[in-house]
Amino acid sequence: MREITEIFIHCSATKPQWMYQSTADQKAAEIRRWHVEENGWKDIGYHFIIDRDGDVVRGRPIERAGAHVKNHNAKSIGICLIGGWGGAATDQFEEHFTKLQEEALLKLLDDLTPKFPDAKIRGHNEVANKGCPCFTVSEFIDDRRTKETKDVQEGSSNTASLITSIINLLVGLLRK
Repeated sequence: MREITEIFIHCSATKPQWMYQSTADQKAAEIRRWHVEENGWKDIGYHFIIDRDGDVVRGRPIERAGAHVKNHNAKSIGICLIGGWGGAATDQFEEHFTKLQEEALLKLLDDLTPKFPDAKIRGHNEVANKGCPCFTVSEFIDDRRTKETKDVQEGSSNTASLITSIINLLVGLLRK
C-alpha cells in the first residue's frame, strides 16, 4: 500500500439534476469518460464518488495514485461529491450537497481515517485556486465534531437523568 498523507474532498461541478435518472455507477462512468477521453488520463481521477442519494462508488483503486490534485496525487486519496455547480470556496456544504451525501462522506471518512491516521482531510480549494469542493472542509469537519461532542454530552446527561429516575422509582417502590 502506498503512503497516504492527505484525503482531498472534491465536487463534480455539476448541477443538482445532472444525470438525475442515472445510477451512481453511471455517473462515475461519465466522470471516468471525461477524465480518460477528454483529459487523456489512464482512469478516473478520484478514488471515491458520492452520489446525491448517498451511494458511494469506488473509482480508481486506492493502491494507485489518483489524478485529482496537481502535485499531491502520489500520497493522497480523492473523494468527489456529485454537485457543486457554480459554487465558491466559502459556500456552506448544505448549499450544494444533500444530507445523504453528508452522511455518506462522514462514514467514508470514518472508514478511511483509521487506515490512514496521519492523513490530513482537505478541500481541493486549499491547494488550488478553485472553489472546489464549494465549502471549507476544515469548518465542515469541525462543525460536525462539535455537534457529535454535544450530542454525546447531551446523551450522557440524558442517560444519567434516566438512571436517576429509575433509582428514584425503585426506591419509591421499596418504601411501599
